[in-house]
Amino acid sequence: MGTTVEISELFKTCSMCNSQWHSIDSFLADPNISFNGYQANFGILNEGIFFFTHNTQECGSTLGIKVRSFGALFSGKKYSKSKQLSPECPRYCLDQKYLGRCSAECENAFAREISQIIKDRTAKHTITNAITQRNKFPCKQ
Repeated sequence: MGTTVEISELFKTCSMCNSQWHSIDSFLADPNISFNGYQANFGILNEGIFFFTHNTQECGSTLGIKVRSFGALFSGKKYSKSKQLSPECPRYCLDQKYLGRCSAECENAFAREISQIIKDRTAKHTITNAITQRNKFPCKQ
């Protein structure tokens, strides 16, 4: 009789502490993950990198994950022309720490939209975790 082994795909493994996340959802739902940057790759847009920090007592590593790994989160319009450094370009993609939306109809705007989705999802779980922690240890009055 043969043995069936279920193979589970991994989304990401922390290179420092070997923590594993099996999906984008589990990664973004982890309250120990902070989203803190985006580095554009103007040559190959899907090769840009989103930066996260794994905030645990044992870790603190920075995780770089390519934009293409989060592509399924985006369902909006993709533009075909670059507006990089044009008069319409606010130059957000040149600032790794600025994660806001871009109003330019630029081919890289989809990555800025994905960053908003990531920010919204990680912030929601961080706030929920903070409330849970506060409720565990209420202040005495």
